[in-house]
Amino acid sequence: MKQKHIHFIGICGVGMGAIAVMMKKMGWRVTGSDKGFFSPMSDFLKNHQIDFYPGWHPEKIKHPNIIVVGNFISLKNPEYLFAKEKNLTIKSYPELVSEYIIKKNSIVVAGTYGKTTIAAFLTHLFKNANLEPSWFVGGLAKNLKSGAENNQGDWSIVEGDEYTTARWDTRPKFLLYKPTHLILTSVIWDHLDVFPTEKKYDGVFKKLIKLIPKNGQIIAAKRKGEQKINKLVKLSKAEVIRYGKKDLIGKNGYGYEINKFGDLVSKFIVYYNGKILNKFTTSLLGEHLVENLCAGIAMAHSIGIDLKIIQKAVASFQGVKRRLEIKKEVNKIKIIDDIAHSPSKAQASLMAVKIHFPQAKIFAVYEPNVGNRTISSQKFYSRVFNQADYLIIPRLSKTKTDARQEKRMDGQELANIIKQKNKETKVLYLENDDKLVDFLINEVKPKDVIIFLGSHGFRGMIEQTGTNLNPALSKI
Repeated sequence: MKQKHIHFIGICGVGMGAIAVMMKKMGWRVTGSDKGFFSPMSDFLKNHQIDFYPGWHPEKIKHPNIIVVGNFISLKNPEYLFAKEKNLTIKSYPELVSEYIIKKNSIVVAGTYGKTTIAAFLTHLFKNANLEPSWFVGGLAKNLKSGAENNQGDWSIVEGDEYTTARWDTRPKFLLYKPTHLILTSVIWDHLDVFPTEKKYDGVFKKLIKLIPKNGQIIAAKRKGEQKINKLVKLSKAEVIRYGKKDLIGKNGYGYEINKFGDLVSKFIVYYNGKILNKFTTSLLGEHLVENLCAGIAMAHSIGIDLKIIQKAVASFQGVKRRLEIKKEVNKIKIIDDIAHSPSKAQASLMAVKIHFPQAKIFAVYEPNVGNRTISSQKFYSRVFNQADYLIIPRLSKTKTDARQEKRMDGQELANIIKQKNKETKVLYLENDDKLVDFLINEVKPKDVIIFLGSHGFRGMIEQTGTNLNPALSKI
C-alpha cells in the first residue's frame, strides 16, 4: 500500500511538532513548513527525520492525504489557499488528537491554568503503572520523549485547551476530545481576544461539564474565594470529587498540606476524606504546582492505581519546561523561565518564588499574551505583582491584529497601568532588549532571583542575561 502523506503548515509549534512526530511513528510520510525554525523544536524534528522547510511554498506540498493547519496560520497563507484550491483534506490538530489519540477512557485536563503540568504528570504516572496511555501534552515535559503518542492502552490523557480549534472553527479544542473523566483546575476569565465577555468564557466550560457521562468522573479544584467552579460542577450528572488545601476540603475529597518548602524540594501530605493517604516529595517549586500534583494524585487514586506507584511517580516527575524552570544559576543568582502569560498565572509564579526564596529580591520581566493586552484586561492587574521588587515590561512581540477585535495596549501603556495598580513594585518599560539585560545584570546581587514571565521566547534575553552575569560561575 502506498505510504500516506501528511503535511503540517506551522509545524514548529509545540503541539503541531509533537503530533507530526507521532504520525511519523505511525507510518505516515510527514512534511512541514513554518516561517522559521528554532531549537529545541527544530532539533526535535530533525532527530525524527521529518522533512521541513522555512517559508510557504505551495509547489513543494504536492498532494498529501491530509493538510494540518496550525491555529495561528492566516487564512491567506499561500499553502492553505493552495490546499483549498486543490480541494485537499484540511484538518486542525485538535481533530487529529480526537481521531488518533482519544481512547475509550478519555481524561481531559482543563482550566485556566495547570493543564500542561497535570497532563504531563498523569501521563508519567500512567506509564509507570504500565497502562500504556495515549497522550497529548502542549509542552515539553522532561519525563516524556514526545508531547503526543498513540499507544495500545484503554486510557488517553490530553491537555484540554479552551482556545478555538482553528481559524475556521471556533469550537474550543476540549469539546472535541470526548471526555469520560475531567480534571477542572480553574475557571478565570482569560483569552479576551476570543471571549469578549466572562459569560461567553464560562459558557464553554458549561458545555464541557455536560459532556461528562453519568458513569464518568470530575476532579475539580476547590479554593477560597472561587465560587464559579462550585456552581459549574452542579451541572454535572457524573460523580464530582474535589481537591485543594486540606482545611478547605475537610472530609470530602483530596486535601494537601505542605510540610516543607526548600530551595529545590517540597514535601507534602495528601489526605483523602480527612485521613492521611500518603506523604510525597517533589522537586517542583511552588504551592500551585503541589496543587497540580494533588489533582493528578486524586485522579490516579480514584481509578485504583496503587499508592506506591503514585508516590514514586510524584518523586520522579521532573516537570515541564518553562514552568518555574531554573535555567541558570550564577553567583547564587537564579534565572527562572516561566510561561505565565496572564495576570493570574504571573501572580501564582511570583508567590511561589517568594515562598522558596524569601530573602531574595525578585526582578520580573513580563510579557502577556494577546488577550491580556486588551483594554478590558486592565481590571485583572491590581496587586498582581506585589511579590516582585522590580517589574519590567519589554518591547511586546508583534502579533496579528484584527480590526474587529478590541484595542490592545502597547508596552508603555501596559507598564503605566501596572504601575497604577501595583504601588509596592517598581515598574519599568524598557523597549531596548540590550538595555533591559544591562539593567538586570547591573542591579541584581547574589541570592536574588530573575524571572521571565510570558509565552514568547524573550528574543534570547534569558540566555544573554545568564552569559553576561558571569559565565565562569555558571552552575547549570
